[in-house]
Amino acid sequence: MTSPNSGLDMGESSSSLITKRKIQEMVAQIDPSERLEPEVEDILLELADEFIESVTQFACKLATHRKSSTLEVKDVQLHLERNWNIRIPGFASEEIRSVRKSNVPASHTQKVTAVNNAKAAMAGTSK
Repeated sequence: MTSPNSGLDMGESSSSLITKRKIQEMVAQIDPSERLEPEVEDILLELADEFIESVTQFACKLATHRKSSTLEVKDVQLHLERNWNIRIPGFASEEIRSVRKSNVPASHTQKVTAVNNAKAAMAGTSK
């Protein structure tokens, strides 16, 4: 059985979560004249299935880490934002983004400044 308008295949006859037809529809939205070779469709289906499985498994681990038996949007969202840099539209994620800040050591900043000063000095003497 296929969920209406979702492209997700829930039947037992196929192990793929997304159908070839859905892949073709997505390609047609981008470029109606473009056609995919069957091998490309198979690879895209396999990649999509692996991605969905990977994200679901990791999100389940996050839910377990929260000591919850329920997978929530925030679990999927955290994994996608942190590991794939994918933002889910329509869901507030300010709390997730604010947690992850880069901490550049002062020694690195000093080295970058020294390199930039040396470059500037070299550029000034070559003129």
